[in-house]
Amino acid sequence: MESLTDRPPRGLLDPTAGQGIYREAFLPSSTQLADVVANHWAVRWDLRGEDPYVVEVLPGPEIQLVVEAGAVRVHGILRGKFTYELRDTGDIFGTTFRPAGFRCVYGRPIAELGNRVVDGSEIFGPAATRFANGIASTTDRAERVDIAEEFVRQRQPDITAVTKLVNEIVDTVAGDRSIVRVDDIAERFGVGQRNLQKLFREHVGMTPKRVLQRYRLHEAAERLDNGSVSLAALAADLGYADQAHFARDFKAIVGRPPTSYTNR
Repeated sequence: MESLTDRPPRGLLDPTAGQGIYREAFLPSSTQLADVVANHWAVRWDLRGEDPYVVEVLPGPEIQLVVEAGAVRVHGILRGKFTYELRDTGDIFGTTFRPAGFRCVYGRPIAELGNRVVDGSEIFGPAATRFANGIASTTDRAERVDIAEEFVRQRQPDITAVTKLVNEIVDTVAGDRSIVRVDDIAERFGVGQRNLQKLFREHVGMTPKRVLQRYRLHEAAERLDNGSVSLAALAADLGYADQAHFARDFKAIVGRPPTSYTNR
């Protein structure tokens, strides 16, 4: 099982500030779920006698299945950053789904989960409690991965050609900086814009434009974290017409302008 512990999760804001907190992320062990599950991850902390620590994450277009303190949460596609306060001691285990992966399990349009954090029992019924108990029964990484993947397999995910197409589209948007407009996506994949909007509403829960924006802001935060950078040049690299437009988008989602983020 390949470990990803040497790199911070994408979208984690100010990753160096929490280096004293234990984090790990690792790939799923089953290739059968490659179109459904992106990775599993864990966060453990011990802050007894210390001040609470606030984690800020700019979520991508992926649903998160999170187990903490005997309960399951499903994190839909949030419009802004996710803020969570760590205090005392704790242990969180999560599964990140591929962009179109949770639709295979949920069986309904992902747009229904937009900007929501849902109790797992609302979606999975009593099975959510059994799943949470299974995760709580062990701290072994491999065993937890097996439990999580068996939980997904039991839902009999319906993986279709559309699932694979949407995953490919989102992967391309994430990795190809030459794609800066929805027109670019439509042209690259030969999908009309109306159909593209429908596919993303059904399978991703975020419009193509918002997916583009989110990944560009991920890159912006990473580059600002890595050191001094010209904001004008960064805005141009990310496909913005001007620095002011970039700064507005960044502040609207991250909660502070890029200048403040850089000087934090």
